[in-house]
Amino acid sequence: MNLTRNEITAMNESSADTTVAMSDMEQTSPSLLNHNVSFNSSMELTLPAASVAGRGGTFPDLSFSLSETERRQLKQYKASADESNINRSQRSALKDVSNNQSCSIELEEGSGIEEETEHVISVDDTVDELLQPQGEEMVDQEISSTTVKPQSSPPLPAQATLYFERQLVELGRRCWPSTAEAQHYTKGCYWSPDGTCLLTPVHLDGMHVMELPLDLYEASDVSVKRSLSQLQSAVHVPEGGTVYDCVWYPLMNSQQPETCFWLATRQHEPIHMWDAFDGRLRCSYSGYDQVDEVVAAISLAFAHDGQKIYAGYKRCIKIFDTNRPGRSYDEYAVKFAISCMAQTAEHPHTVTCGNWNGYIQHFDLRCAPKQGPLFTLGGHTAGITQLRYGTDAAGNWQLFSGARKCPKLLQWDMRNYKRPLREFQRQVKTNQRIQFDLNPEQTWLASGDTEGGLNLWNLEAAGEPEALQLPLHGDCCNGISFHPNLPILASSSGQYHFMAGGDKHEDCNNTSLADSTEMQQEQKSIVLYENAVLLLWCGQSSEN
Repeated sequence: MNLTRNEITAMNESSADTTVAMSDMEQTSPSLLNHNVSFNSSMELTLPAASVAGRGGTFPDLSFSLSETERRQLKQYKASADESNINRSQRSALKDVSNNQSCSIELEEGSGIEEETEHVISVDDTVDELLQPQGEEMVDQEISSTTVKPQSSPPLPAQATLYFERQLVELGRRCWPSTAEAQHYTKGCYWSPDGTCLLTPVHLDGMHVMELPLDLYEASDVSVKRSLSQLQSAVHVPEGGTVYDCVWYPLMNSQQPETCFWLATRQHEPIHMWDAFDGRLRCSYSGYDQVDEVVAAISLAFAHDGQKIYAGYKRCIKIFDTNRPGRSYDEYAVKFAISCMAQTAEHPHTVTCGNWNGYIQHFDLRCAPKQGPLFTLGGHTAGITQLRYGTDAAGNWQLFSGARKCPKLLQWDMRNYKRPLREFQRQVKTNQRIQFDLNPEQTWLASGDTEGGLNLWNLEAAGEPEALQLPLHGDCCNGISFHPNLPILASSSGQYHFMAGGDKHEDCNNTSLADSTEMQQEQKSIVLYENAVLLLWCGQSSEN
């Protein structure tokens, strides 16, 4: 029932009994809204002066028909408020603290001063639901009986995980067979934001989603005797062609299926959104060129809130609204092809882009394209393949960049980007993207290389840290990804190999094949190069 100021004044003057019907609620909730509320003159309810002053005006006297227990609770609440003389905001803060300590406190009749919880609605909050001032007029509002649910206590901060302090434990491995006609090599690996899935594009075999083994969800350490897990594909999207780039939705949560998807762009196709539960195609985002033909995006990036999609093309950045698939987009013109992108959470209107000419440019999308980038960084000898933002111990933004056929990983301090802050060396002898990543605490930098090794740098070390090199794969290690919550490192291997004619072929393990007709025929059908995904536990381990 909606009540106006005039109606309430008329009821008070005439002292008429008017009943406001409300739906029944649970009997266990000791709230004022648990019973029928009626306006009458049997009991006057005086509002605290601070409450009325805080609302910027005075209210007509209201009276309620309350039970004896509720009257006792209101009297105790009023006495406590007058004694402590705290305002409404302070009481709300105390209520939040009380909820964090205990969410299941029950009020019993005859007990002492009861603690205020989410089950108890304060007098001020109750009057807010009945009467809300807005300037000189009351806003009509329907009174609804909704159950107030107690909030759960926030989890305690977890202890910092120590990485690479003990031996690495292999958790599982997945290999793809390859032939001379169809080389199924991996093209990187990407953990989902909630850490439940690992996405791996495979050349000429689409995209595979593998789930985290169940025994690792709440693991604090792993035994070195643990059996290897079979990393089967929970979802397989059998797309052909070359996958240029893919990215997870940043707010993905497996408890909310509508958020479980990723974007992928491949040769001659628009941007596709794929469902992470059943692998179906949800929708597409199409970019067009000057002659109105669909062109494929080279790189993809989500905004941190997931509302925008940034797609890099040869001469522009197209900005799609995630909620509006199709060909509706904004376009920001640039001079070079955008090969990769990165963005900080504090500056949602700017984007940092790498291009095939070896430069890193930072654009403010609110400015006109003719103004150009805010700044341009050099330092690499070939096209940029990956950009990654991180923060140091003081919270300052750091930019990490890598390029194809360039042995340098560069770290930039965004407060002074005239020259790189530090330089890390790795082996990159091909044009393909060699991934690098930071652990969640951003204390370790990891990267693969074309020799199959894992390169690790401790960022907390002073000066130029030396690389810790570990032989990990038998072929090019092209993918590195840290788990967002657990000390698990995922890596992938493989690259394209030219099958030159001749009497001898040599595989990645330096094993020579016999110079015979039978072995040559076998070589044409099977290629022994390693194309695999590997999971490593890099935290605490035990001997049991």
